[in-house]
Amino acid sequence: MPLKRSTSKKTEPAARPVFKRRFSNGVTLIAEPIEAVRTVAIGFWFSCGSRYEQKGRRGISHFAEHMLFKGTKSRSAFDIASAFDRMGGYANAFTEREQVCLYCVVPSFYAKDALDILCDMAEHSVFLSEETERERTVIESEIEASADDPEDAALDAVSDILWPGDPLSFPIAGTVKDVRKLTADSVRSWYADFFQKGELTVCVAGNVNPEALCSRLEKLGPHAACRPRIQSVPAVAQIPAGVLLSPTPKKRSKGGVHFLSADFQQEQFFVLYPLRFPFTLKDYYAWSVLNALIGDTMSSRLFQALRERSGYCYTVYSFFSLYADCGYWCAYACAPKKNAAKILAVVRDELQLLVQKGFGDDEIRAAKEHVCGEEIINAEDTEHRMKRLARCAFYGFVQTPFDESLKAIRGLSGAELESALQSLLASPEKIVVAYGPELSSSVQKKIKSLYRAEN
Repeated sequence: MPLKRSTSKKTEPAARPVFKRRFSNGVTLIAEPIEAVRTVAIGFWFSCGSRYEQKGRRGISHFAEHMLFKGTKSRSAFDIASAFDRMGGYANAFTEREQVCLYCVVPSFYAKDALDILCDMAEHSVFLSEETERERTVIESEIEASADDPEDAALDAVSDILWPGDPLSFPIAGTVKDVRKLTADSVRSWYADFFQKGELTVCVAGNVNPEALCSRLEKLGPHAACRPRIQSVPAVAQIPAGVLLSPTPKKRSKGGVHFLSADFQQEQFFVLYPLRFPFTLKDYYAWSVLNALIGDTMSSRLFQALRERSGYCYTVYSFFSLYADCGYWCAYACAPKKNAAKILAVVRDELQLLVQKGFGDDEIRAAKEHVCGEEIINAEDTEHRMKRLARCAFYGFVQTPFDESLKAIRGLSGAELESALQSLLASPEKIVVAYGPELSSSVQKKIKSLYRAEN
């Protein structure tokens, strides 16, 4: 039987309009009340990350993020952990290149209690020397584990090609050598500048009344009204459309084919294209649909060509990464090195075919429904919805209700997707990277000729 979309209007947990308020202390609250769930996710988003770090400070944002859980003036590390455990929820944090997020998910009736703890961690964390030294060894272990992961190691190496010498190319956690140079005083100072006083956006999604959270957030100390300037790149308005890498001319990769040797069993392949900046929410939806069509699903062109028809690899997918002023789309595969030239030839041929002939109407409809289906499934998750609020705020998008997002995705025309496809794959700035066991000179020559001939 053919699949039919339900005509029911209730496609996700019902939500009220997004609530937004900026307090006199500079803190911004963005909340999405959702009555049909019984949990709440609360995220504190700080405007710092590895992109803001210069030599001598690499890994410091990640180090400070770890120290948030090591106790405050009124709570020990155990007090924080046991409080969230008693709620049946969890607290966590992560560091990215441009943001740090401290967050929790708890039953909604604990919202105020959880918010109070996060506020305490964000404003009153203590950086005791013995705790700093103990956590340093934990971070070193984390870095070493990442270096042992082939995909993590490859992505760090690719970043170094994309943004040579720019802070965007640095490993988010730094190297073991970097971390050993950081002192308790320097981490404490970074925390004071970026966590206690820097730009702070609090995003909340779940069954909660936002007004009930305002009084606690208003008590926080003063925070900066805007994110800190990234010194290595010009303002966004000065960046030309189509820039993939750091816009600083001396720090932009010029594309091409790159071979990186590493002591792993399999070869990893990356074919990267620039995304055009600045971009709109409609652009984001179009890239999501194109990504599903090209490599992000089992029925996608690359998955079918490389795994199902050829059997050249086990892992193949595509993704895109976005930052404040640059970004890229990437096709990725991992396979024995004997298949290197074959895999990169198939990727080239499939992408060329798309440029020449585009997609069929049935493919486009299926991909749009896939993206909508993912949105609907994710709508059940308050943590996802909290992060969605933060991403929209970071990129300057209007906070769009889920049902409007679904309508916009389904409303993308074939012509709009074709335009986005041509803009993406026609770029001369693409980068091809093979990372893993060293390839023979003849294989390298063949791969270079494939992509040289394409241009």
